[in-house]
Amino acid sequence: MEQETVQIELDKMELRLSDMEDKLDRLDEKLTQVVDAILGNPLTKQGGFVNEIEILKTRITELEKAQAEQTSFRKQISWTVGIIVTIGIMIQFAVNVYTNIKK
Repeated sequence: MEQETVQIELDKMELRLSDMEDKLDRLDEKLTQVVDAILGNPLTKQGGFVNEIEILKTRITELEKAQAEQTSFRKQISWTVGIIVTIGIMIQFAVNVYTNIKK
């Protein structure tokens, strides 16, 4: 009788162990999927959250360079317009002085 009870308990323990192994296997699969989603596929080196962050970093760097170029271009245009207007005012002043002297 006692041997049967021990055998029954061993069978129950074996079932629980099998169940735990199955759950651990499923957990391992899901963890692998999460890691692949974050880091990407290690074989193809594609995809993943980390890869997306690297792409965003390069795009931000490109945008910063483009913005710096655009700002530089705006400054150049502003200075050019300012110089042309100043030269125009100086020429107008010189013409006004010349016409007043001629009269």
